[in-house]
Amino acid sequence: MENLDLKIIIAEDDEDDVLLIKEFIREGLPGSHLEVDWAENAQKALSLIQQKSYDLCLLDYRLGETNGLELLQTIKAQGFASPVIFLTGRGDEETAAEAIKSGATDYLGKGTLSPEILTHAIRQALKLHQEEDQRKKAENALNLQDRLLQAVSDATHCLLTQRNHKHAIREVLKILCSATNLQFGEIYQFLDRSPHSQTFVQCFSWARENDLNGGSSGFFEAKTNKDFGLDQFLAPLKKGEFMELKTTELPCQASDLFQKGKKVDSITFVPIMTDESFWGFIAFGNSSPQKPWSKNEKSLLKAVAASIGCEIRRHNEELAFYSIVEGTSSRVGDDFFQSLVHHLALALPARKAYMAELVNYNSSECSILAGWESGQFISDRVLNVKNTPYEDVLAGMISYYPDAAHERFGEDGYPADPDIKSYAAVPCFDSHCKIIGHLSVMDDKPMVNKERTLSILKIFAARAGAELERKRTEGMIRNMAYHDALTGLPNRILLNDRLEMALAQAQRGQSLLAVLFLDFDHFKSINDKLGHGVGDILLKSVGGRLKKCLRNQDTVARLGGDEFILLLPEINSPLDAGNLAKKLLEVVRSPFQIQEHELQITFSIGVALYPRDGENSTTLLKHADEALYLAKKRGKNCFQFYNADEVGSMR
Repeated sequence: MENLDLKIIIAEDDEDDVLLIKEFIREGLPGSHLEVDWAENAQKALSLIQQKSYDLCLLDYRLGETNGLELLQTIKAQGFASPVIFLTGRGDEETAAEAIKSGATDYLGKGTLSPEILTHAIRQALKLHQEEDQRKKAENALNLQDRLLQAVSDATHCLLTQRNHKHAIREVLKILCSATNLQFGEIYQFLDRSPHSQTFVQCFSWARENDLNGGSSGFFEAKTNKDFGLDQFLAPLKKGEFMELKTTELPCQASDLFQKGKKVDSITFVPIMTDESFWGFIAFGNSSPQKPWSKNEKSLLKAVAASIGCEIRRHNEELAFYSIVEGTSSRVGDDFFQSLVHHLALALPARKAYMAELVNYNSSECSILAGWESGQFISDRVLNVKNTPYEDVLAGMISYYPDAAHERFGEDGYPADPDIKSYAAVPCFDSHCKIIGHLSVMDDKPMVNKERTLSILKIFAARAGAELERKRTEGMIRNMAYHDALTGLPNRILLNDRLEMALAQAQRGQSLLAVLFLDFDHFKSINDKLGHGVGDILLKSVGGRLKKCLRNQDTVARLGGDEFILLLPEINSPLDAGNLAKKLLEVVRSPFQIQEHELQITFSIGVALYPRDGENSTTLLKHADEALYLAKKRGKNCFQFYNADEVGSMR
């Protein structure tokens, strides 16, 4: 954030103050492209804000006869989202609190204003605004994916519980369209009777307007591929590719068919595969422009399509499948996997059943997510499947030994049980047809019905693969939301959560708590001289060293840039925080070997203590930052406890 491109409005009735503020800004932000407008009264400020888009507002408390707080409240009510720094000569806490309460980002007294103080406040305000904007975007994306995750769970639950699969699939379309605000969802089956007789049959349909009007039958006359005009798109769909097309990109016949008199902006095609073959596709209609589907969202939709494919296959299987369906219908996650292996063992029947996840592709290591052995559950066992029939499964093949299966595993291979006579296993795939695990059963009697056993396993391996992928995707989304993308350390959101919990615990136990604010000395010079790639590696290395210095209950978080926060709950005295600060300063002084560069760095650290320096998270973080400022002022490469008198004298 060194060279900025900013549009700033200064609402100030004193022209001399305006000239001074402009000079401070230019001096403090050299090399930046600045466009600064001046409004000497509230009316002009309102007019300018309505006409132009500003990145920052510097607002005086007095604007002639107008109170600056009233102007602040007015522009915030009108939707002005950019940061506002409140300036006043009064300097009392009541005014500051009122300004912050009314929506100001920061508060500065004009009597202590300097280029450094003003530009530091500007940078902090812009940084906080950017972080808040990114947080909101991440939160919106997370909310959308949470809704989609819930819809996938609800849809899967629906597929597994509805006896009438036609009604179940239509309900799935409704769930997905409702969760993602789509106009309609339709499922078409591709019937390839011969090279000259290829037909799409619309099997299921849900439309928002039909649902509001009481629904429709969901079945329509066959439409040929030629009538669709989708010949050019058939090849990618057959390959299982996800497609997003504007209606203007579709052939006229297909565009007219999908719109049916409604305004539809785009169509999303999700292929349905059964037994690794193209069965048909889901067409989702969106009536308003939206951002492209993310990779995770595509995976979730493909997972639903895979589940629908499994449901279609399940409908054609024997009635015995219902015992497994009913046993797993309302379960998700680990509960689902336990229920699955239990009911597989009961339905086949089999003495043992396992759901395993592939955790290491190179060494072929698998972890048992859930297992059923002779009437009890097992989990958390690591399997090395080399030189066992499981190796074939992880290569994408079906493994089936109706008798003498124990000989195939050898004396050292799992399950190392001489009573096992038969074994069957199938791979679990994700939506990209990548093997992520396997589903297997074993029995102490020979297996005589190969087709039935493998059919059941394949159906529920697809469901298990979709659930495992959903579980992985959910974990990945949550990890992205709460961790820094570069270092993997907790981010500001997770830090705030842990700080609030630690404060609550400290209040109950009347214990001490410390917050350490760490900042590199001269980190910018490393980026400028060696490049951001080296700087990024250095940040990750520093994060690793910091973690090694902490207890299990401590937290180190990266706020962004070269700033780190350490949270130390349940310390015995301020001396504990001081000793750790000394240790951290020593730890980072050891050279870092980054590529061909040997780098030596130093830190400055600010320390704030609960309850002495603040009783809430905002105050503690603010005072730790101000203590950091004191450490910087004292020559850097040191730590400083918060001191209200010293901070006040520097303002």
